[in-house]
Amino acid sequence: MEFWIWLSNALGPGSPRINDIVASFETAEYFYAEKKNGFRFLSFLTEEEKERLSQASLSDALRLQEKTLDRGYRILTPDQQEYPNRLRNIYAMPAVLYVDGSLGKIDENVAVTVVGARKCSDYGKAVAEKLGFDLARMGAVVITGMARGIDGAAHMAALKAGGSTIAVLGCGLDVVYPPEHGQIRRQTPKRGAVISEFPLGARPEGFHFPIRNRLMSALALGVVVVEGELTSGSLITANYALEQGKDVFAVPGSVFSGLSKGPFRLLRAGAIPVSCAHDILEEYRYRYAAKISWKNQEEKKACEKPDQSRKPEQPEDRPAPIREKRALPADADPVLREVYEILSEVPMHADEIAARMQKNPAEVLTALSELEIMGFVSANAGKRFCVASQKGCQ
Repeated sequence: MEFWIWLSNALGPGSPRINDIVASFETAEYFYAEKKNGFRFLSFLTEEEKERLSQASLSDALRLQEKTLDRGYRILTPDQQEYPNRLRNIYAMPAVLYVDGSLGKIDENVAVTVVGARKCSDYGKAVAEKLGFDLARMGAVVITGMARGIDGAAHMAALKAGGSTIAVLGCGLDVVYPPEHGQIRRQTPKRGAVISEFPLGARPEGFHFPIRNRLMSALALGVVVVEGELTSGSLITANYALEQGKDVFAVPGSVFSGLSKGPFRLLRAGAIPVSCAHDILEEYRYRYAAKISWKNQEEKKACEKPDQSRKPEQPEDRPAPIREKRALPADADPVLREVYEILSEVPMHADEIAARMQKNPAEVLTALSELEIMGFVSANAGKRFCVASQKGCQ
């Protein structure tokens, strides 16, 4: 463990070199053995990095380890089983996670990151509270940066709902920031975890927050942006999510508000529009059916169209195409044919297609991509697909 702390202290949180080191040496202890050679044989390190690694003290790492454990915190490193798999393959994987509480089985859970402006509007705060409460009540782990504004509103609401939460800090675990969130800081480890890459005593420097944002997106299945300017940290988190292959959701807001510019840009780029927690969790209904509670239908009703007199259409009741499908080429793969047979002009989520076919979602997505390239399928926001036509999906 002390070798990973030494490595993190030397290169700093957010260093992309950790991936190279893990790929080449597997453990930090094996890598430390190169110190006797001044790391001069390692071409993926810069001269500055070699110097920092040579100067870093293992004794300092041991003292930090002891101090951290004495405070009752935990330390997770990539060679431990509890280290989240969702962090192992991201750009600049963390060498060390300092943890107060427990991440539980985060790799198996529906986790959603909620972000937004620190100086949010009353509308944004109300939306964040509603999303945080209902996501937690329906079984999702709510992740935030515990910042002022949107983060704090969503986080406190999730705690009030009795749900699981994770706060990712841009400072050491022993620093409460912002100071007014002392209650959130104390309660969160009882319902989840407060985590940080930064060692004890690290202050909340401005450059720390973009570093921590990549962990907020990586631990989640998707990121929800409630409010934010075009230059806000919320959009940085959303960009990380896109790079990591995660879903991006955005809450529509007033066109007269600068705080709506960030979500609006994301929506124009294909983000999934959100009005309630059901809009988010619907994306994971099939992959994580056992993790989501649909018992409370009020949230679902709030998202549906005002006219509730009609019985909701079941998948079997989907309307037939108003025209015949074009025939696939005679030599088309059987999987492509099976996927194409299920599709109609009504957009269908990729996970629902996979569930019907009883196939791996990744295999189905590959088939859908091939059909899209061939011109037989149209892709829509939120991984929804339909039969291609000049007019698109209805």
